[in-house]
Amino acid sequence: MTRVLLFPLSGDLADAVRKGRRSELAFAYDKYGDEVPDALTLETFQSAVLDWNERAEPAAQKRLSRIRELLAIRSREIVPRLAGAGFGGAKAASNGLLTADWRLGDGATLRLLANLSDRDVACVSGDFKGTLIWGSELKDRVPPWSVHWRIG
Repeated sequence: MTRVLLFPLSGDLADAVRKGRRSELAFAYDKYGDEVPDALTLETFQSAVLDWNERAEPAAQKRLSRIRELLAIRSREIVPRLAGAGFGGAKAASNGLLTADWRLGDGATLRLLANLSDRDVACVSGDFKGTLIWGSELKDRVPPWSVHWRIG
């Protein structure tokens, strides 16, 4: 890989930036080694620049619509209850199931249930209480790569 510097960093400063990045992202370097992009190359910079023309593509329109929907839910359901809110707890199970909850300022609890695996995971739906604000109603299985939010 040819390394073309994006910024006029060289010498001790460039070495310090790379050393700091390697330290901060040690987990990634341990797993991927030299596949981790060098933050000081033009190639890395160019790979991160948005192509604003992609907004017109159907897939991008679908993503943008989903993001707008999620922001509207956050604005309507969560933001008005944030004053005095606090983190409750979180658990990540070995089967890919992630749960987390937050105590909202009005006393309600915001609950997250996510399956971060590529297979259905069994769950006890009665443990995931409240009004569904995103996701689907669950029976005894959580679909792969799904996220579900409730407030109750």
